[in-house]
Amino acid sequence: MQLMLKDDPVLNILENGACQVLEFDRLPFALRKELVTYIDFADWAAGRALSISRSYAKEILNALRLSQSNSLSVCLACRGLSLTDSYWIRQPEDSRTWAEINLFQNELCFFVTELALSGVNTNQSRPKQGELYEALPKKSLRIHTPELTTMGASAKGWIRREDGLYLYKVGKHEEAASRLLDLLNIPHIAYFLSTEEEAAAYLSPERKLWLEGVGERIVKSRLFTNEDIALVTFEEFCTFSETYGLNPYREAKVIDREAYLEMQLADYILNNDDRHQQNWGFLMENSSGKLLGYAPLFDHDHAFSDGKNVFSQTTEAESTLEEAAVLAQQELRLDVTPLLSMEKPELLEEEKWQAVLARCRKLQKDARRKR
Repeated sequence: MQLMLKDDPVLNILENGACQVLEFDRLPFALRKELVTYIDFADWAAGRALSISRSYAKEILNALRLSQSNSLSVCLACRGLSLTDSYWIRQPEDSRTWAEINLFQNELCFFVTELALSGVNTNQSRPKQGELYEALPKKSLRIHTPELTTMGASAKGWIRREDGLYLYKVGKHEEAASRLLDLLNIPHIAYFLSTEEEAAAYLSPERKLWLEGVGERIVKSRLFTNEDIALVTFEEFCTFSETYGLNPYREAKVIDREAYLEMQLADYILNNDDRHQQNWGFLMENSSGKLLGYAPLFDHDHAFSDGKNVFSQTTEAESTLEEAAVLAQQELRLDVTPLLSMEKPELLEEEKWQAVLARCRKLQKDARRKR
């Protein structure tokens, strides 16, 4: 096998399991080691596959006749293709090029997208095998979908629109969080409510009724990576840093201290309890393998938590979101007055909104005290 970056092989995996590095500086960050083993490669590849804990993961895997316990085999079934980067795995019998197989430009399997969002095929029809799979020699199958390598636990699916690829997901709080971050001028991914017409294309009637019953909505966000710019999660960055005895948190601050501190403030204001290591990171230039800076903040469907004294997941020392934000505010002096004067976002409950305002006032008071 070969690990490819677009049309360039960056790692050979030989029949005996030995790995031969071809382009060290363009390897995935988690594999930038002096000696890459097959276990390293297999762990990296398995980590790309969707988690069984994701909503409708079992339905997706069952429909595609894929293992629920072998993440590596799931990854290989779709060539390891993802919309977060331009890496893929080419097996010996595969003669396709990047232009022919990449997810950024080629047609996606909407059948799988429907499963990812509704748990069922809303059109009650299954595509022909030639439409779902690409048959290769030795009966190998390659599935053209990003749903097998999309991280996160909530129901979500990728759909191509005239102006690009969009991620649709369950999570009304994404839209409210996006509006708040807009006013704070903190770089983030914009989320918008999906229209009724769009929802009718991918939601089963039962799923639509359930969403209405629990007061949830489908939101959408445009893809922020492309064929030339990739996402490197902090999880991958930690693996790389620890390999060379570096402190990943200190290195993250060196890359862009302001962006790091803005994240502390954003998570406190939003009371976001889900900024784990796959939910933030950096952008990488594929041609050089170099980091370009922080990725815009994303994935806020767990924002506005009711939890008290939520612990930060982005600080080296153990601290609460409030403690981390207070320290960040002492340095940044972020102007939160735009939030204090805005109207409550329509989809945000009054109690949660009042909690947001209270946290903003706390930061405003702290900034004044430190002047």
